[in-house]
Amino acid sequence: MRRLRTLSTVAATIVTGLVLAACTTGGGAPSDGADRTTAAVVVFQDLSSIDPAQGVDQGSMNAMHNFFEGLYRLDAQNQPVPAGAAALPEVSDDGLVYTIRLNPDARWSDGVPVTAHDYVFAWRRAVGMPNAAEHQRTLGFLQGADQIVAGTADPSTLGVEALDDLTLRATLRAPAAFFPSLLATPAFFPVPQHFVTAQGAAFATTSDHVLFNGPFVLEGFAGPGIGGDWAYARNELHWDADAVALDRVDVRVIRETSTAVNLFNAGEVDQVVISGPQVQANSGREDFVVDQTATVGFLGYNHGHPVLADQRAREAISLAIDREALTERVLADGSTPATGLVPPGLATSPTGTDFAADAGDALPTDTARAAALWQQVRADHGFTDLTLRLETFDADRIATVAEYLQNALETTLDGLTVTVTTNPVGVFLDKTARQDFDLYLPTWAATFADPSSHLSLFGTGESSNWGGYSNPAFDSLLEAARTTHAADAQARWDDLLAAQQVLLADHGVTPIYFQPSTLLRTPAFRGVEFRTSGPAFFFGNAYFA
Repeated sequence: MRRLRTLSTVAATIVTGLVLAACTTGGGAPSDGADRTTAAVVVFQDLSSIDPAQGVDQGSMNAMHNFFEGLYRLDAQNQPVPAGAAALPEVSDDGLVYTIRLNPDARWSDGVPVTAHDYVFAWRRAVGMPNAAEHQRTLGFLQGADQIVAGTADPSTLGVEALDDLTLRATLRAPAAFFPSLLATPAFFPVPQHFVTAQGAAFATTSDHVLFNGPFVLEGFAGPGIGGDWAYARNELHWDADAVALDRVDVRVIRETSTAVNLFNAGEVDQVVISGPQVQANSGREDFVVDQTATVGFLGYNHGHPVLADQRAREAISLAIDREALTERVLADGSTPATGLVPPGLATSPTGTDFAADAGDALPTDTARAAALWQQVRADHGFTDLTLRLETFDADRIATVAEYLQNALETTLDGLTVTVTTNPVGVFLDKTARQDFDLYLPTWAATFADPSSHLSLFGTGESSNWGGYSNPAFDSLLEAARTTHAADAQARWDDLLAAQQVLLADHGVTPIYFQPSTLLRTPAFRGVEFRTSGPAFFFGNAYFA
């Protein structure tokens, strides 16, 4: 066995926050000062799920990192550091077997120890659920997961076992050097077997029907799709509770950016994400913050639509989009033109080059060619006018992009009408999962620091492949990266570059822009962690100074 780098003390590596006195502000408007232990932040979307096996949208996953905890968390370089584990894994020489010792001080919020059996139960439960395919891109690295999700094997055959209460063993289908980083994602979080079994269908329906093992417990969550504010309250039973500076983080759901900014300016909230005109108006302020993300906004297609199934139609749509004009003159919020599906800064090659740089720019603008292709499509499919329904979710930046797309496509492509429907995020996810759209406009943030985090979305049969795109050449390259070349870093890198090239040449989806995170944050509110892949806005190390 070879051992990955270990850390002398878990607490010393994962906790950097300043410990403050355990007192609250007593409510009222936030104010600067080291005596504060309560923060207030704004989000724009309801919390869709608090079940690690169910949450697939970024908002839910970001929230879950604050009240749940996996074996590892990611540091500032997106490298795993122990949390629910006592150390980094021991890995077999063939790269397939990971043996992990658990943190003996980890507890659920009812005081019951977190054991290896909870992880086994959680992972088997996740691959056996009706929506298991939603997490197949991550859980699929485990031996047997694909067969279980396909319904041809029992969850008990999954490549995970508890050697004892504090020792977990995971077996992979193929080597994956970034597997420890995957273990920091909600798909691999544990759930308390004793509590889930007792709760049955009620588990995770509200914050009263969950146990927590993270630095906070969740309060005030009324249920998926119900809406309303919630809060993170210090978890006194967390193994590192003494290093958590905040007693409480109140999360307010406010859909209008202007309203949220007004509350921030009035001192009523400490953090609000902004976009578009609000970025332009506030970028010179001391409290303006930019975090780099690995997030892409893209246009997806219903490949079962008789016109959109034609590659020429999709190419015409892509060529009609002026990404530079959109990002620089319309959004003007730090977004940049997409050059591919995989954003810059996510992953580097064995020789140290960035994936986006290696891939180059495969997304030109050519309105004349777009119009000509569209005329061919109209003639061959025998239509004069066509209406396409674009489904989006409720967010200011998305609304701006949707309005731009509507105008650009209708202006360039004769006879085309684009109707835009804006949905709450839960409804959007439901519609896209049912392929209830012609076009859809999401953003996707990397779950882990590897190009496959984005590319594997569109493999044939993937649950996240909402439009039903399928190309055997693309699938073959993804499979080679997962299996044949899994242990050959350069060959795997080349497979993924070629896979993106196939996807973009086929216009399976149309990447539009790379999205930063721009926000206003009270200067005294420090230590809020943001990762380019995985969780955004982890408050376990946050404090006021």
